[in-house]
Amino acid sequence: MTSVVHIISATLREDVEAAAIDAAVEHARALATARGAQHVVIARSPQAILAATWIEGRDALEPFAASPEHMAFVMRGLAPCISGMWSAGVETEATPPETPPALLWVFGVRDSDTVYEWQIRDLVQSLDALPAVVAAGPTFEERDRYRAGGVACVPVGGVEAFRAALEDARRGWGDIARYVAEASADVVASR
Repeated sequence: MTSVVHIISATLREDVEAAAIDAAVEHARALATARGAQHVVIARSPQAILAATWIEGRDALEPFAASPEHMAFVMRGLAPCISGMWSAGVETEATPPETPPALLWVFGVRDSDTVYEWQIRDLVQSLDALPAVVAAGPTFEERDRYRAGGVACVPVGGVEAFRAALEDARRGWGDIARYVAEASADVVASR
């Protein structure tokens, strides 16, 4: 079954207080109850808060984005404590992780006239070899600034192997690598 993974990567301000970050994470946890949400993985590092939400499909994206839970996460959770963020939605056949992962890696390929479809296909295909649950593909929202995106949910005990495999994959990306926005963080919630 095809679903959509909605990705948010938010960069934390350096001067943000721990209580504000904790509040943002609590708002992120509520995404699991948003209309259309099937599964949510939330991750946090000293630099970022990441959220990957599996949604029922394209038709469910707008209701999810307009849901009180999503709006509260973005406006009351993230807005007070971030310096920037990006988001993307990708269609995928990949199912959410069955067990809570240790690490969440998110990526988006920024749009550019010099990025070709074959490069995006090759990059996404290179992720198939990663030792993780990978949900990746082209974006589909017209207003997106990203041509492709995705997530990797890295299992407990597999972080070192994942990082090594990701470095191997990066070596094959060529020129497109400079257009890849990415972040990773330890998972704090998965449901």
